Amino acid sequence: MKKTRVGIEGGAGFAGGELIRLLLGHPRVEIAAATSRTFPGQPVFLAHPNLRGRTDLAFTRKLDYKRLDCLFLAGSHGDAMGNVPAILAEAGPRLRIIDLSGDFRLRDAAQYPRWYTREHKAPGLLKKFAYGLVELNRAEIAKARWVANPGCFATATALALGPLAKGGARGVAAVTAVTGSSGSGASPSAITHHPTRHDNLRAYKPFAHQHAPEVEQILERLAGGRTLELSLIPVSGPFVRGIYAVCQVELPKGWTEKKVQDLYRDVYKDSAFVRLVPEPPSLNAVNGSNHCDVFVAVSQGRIGVISAIDNLVKGASGQAVQNLNVMMGWDETEGLGHAGHYP
Repeated sequence: MKKTRVGIEGGAGFAGGELIRLLLGHPRVEIAAATSRTFPGQPVFLAHPNLRGRTDLAFTRKLDYKRLDCLFLAGSHGDAMGNVPAILAEAGPRLRIIDLSGDFRLRDAAQYPRWYTREHKAPGLLKKFAYGLVELNRAEIAKARWVANPGCFATATALALGPLAKGGARGVAAVTAVTGSSGSGASPSAITHHPTRHDNLRAYKPFAHQHAPEVEQILERLAGGRTLELSLIPVSGPFVRGIYAVCQVELPKGWTEKKVQDLYRDVYKDSAFVRLVPEPPSLNAVNGSNHCDVFVAVSQGRIGVISAIDNLVKGASGQAVQNLNVMMGWDETEGLGHAGHYP
């Protein structure tokens, strides 16, 4: 079987490391090269010690795009929008691209100055990137050559609320979501430094997180118009991996618990990675895997939905591999069938 040659820009970060780990076990993929500005010419295991003995791959400074079938962009926000036009000019439109940054998630260029504090450098490409949340946008991804991988908060929240939007729910969805420190990236900062994060909780960007508009964008698409308005408060947690999202929505008039539960069963009946669980989920049950566990309850005129994901796998690199599988027409579980670690 001829393998698909992939390249990874930004291979030394947490998401890049997870991409390498997952793709090394993918039966249809060959990692042609991975770049790093910090470790050029050095073995991958210097950045990712868990991969020592798994690969003899060394980081490069640059990729030969013409020799790739698919490119994963795992760099910082702002890199992809500046680089993709030149990459396509060199490689041609045949190159498949999966961007893990936020650069092509929003369809409206006017939203980028507000949510990402920069003007978009390639606005003409925005509508050419499919939004890569497979469970809610599978058909478009299957036809796409370029995919914008969703954000980690967006993944956990959209999977929790998508069935309600599709069913016609409106109003405010109040969400509190706690995230692990790996979501802040490999470079330390004052707020992610271990001594200040250990045994601590801290809310940040209340009602102003950049993942909020992409959630509302996919919910509106599912609803075919006006639907749930997101009220998101993210919280940094004293752990490394995972996102735990607690969502509350008013029960629409005339809806019953059975209707709500049926909506979730119908939307996710063919989704290998969304598990509807009978009790509030545990991060330990999903971390290390591409699963999203979702719990739904109805009481006192409210719907409560709790979702749990690994922010680096289902919230980033595992989802990127899942998108590749769907784009290529493969079984979407290829290279992702492993369970998470427990406890």
